[in-house]
Amino acid sequence: MDELDKRLVMELQGSLPQAENPYLELGRHLGISEDEVVVRLKALKKSGRLKRIAAILRHQKSGYAANAMAVFLVPEASMDALGRKLAESTLVSHCYERVGNECWPYNLYAMVHGKTDGEVFSFIRSFAEENGIDRFEILPSAGELKKTSMVYFGEISEDTAS
Repeated sequence: MDELDKRLVMELQGSLPQAENPYLELGRHLGISEDEVVVRLKALKKSGRLKRIAAILRHQKSGYAANAMAVFLVPEASMDALGRKLAESTLVSHCYERVGNECWPYNLYAMVHGKTDGEVFSFIRSFAEENGIDRFEILPSAGELKKTSMVYFGEISEDTAS
């Protein structure tokens, strides 16, 4: 990854330029052609350094105002199957296995989003019941204190921050 690739990543850490042709605008910011932007993005993707370029939906502004972290205590032997099953739900955005401890034994975590608290709570309780999980907690979000994309190089400029 050369310095120009890093500058391109810096530009992409924020929002794409709101223009008819955002890659052309990116190229103008970087002093390169639109074609070179595309070639570099393809190379970054091919090398595995870039996963994808995608829109980020602000779920709370789009009607999905309820969310909660669900934590379950599941047997290690069932972890992969239950994790996959949980992750298949369209209500789940993140699903993790974590190491529990004697104070907090839960080992399967999922961030669940819905339009109402009832929808979120119902999904979590049903998942636990259907899978014979006796120990779980529902931790509803009380407020959003920070939500940003990762910044890998430099800082996001104010004109591209979302």
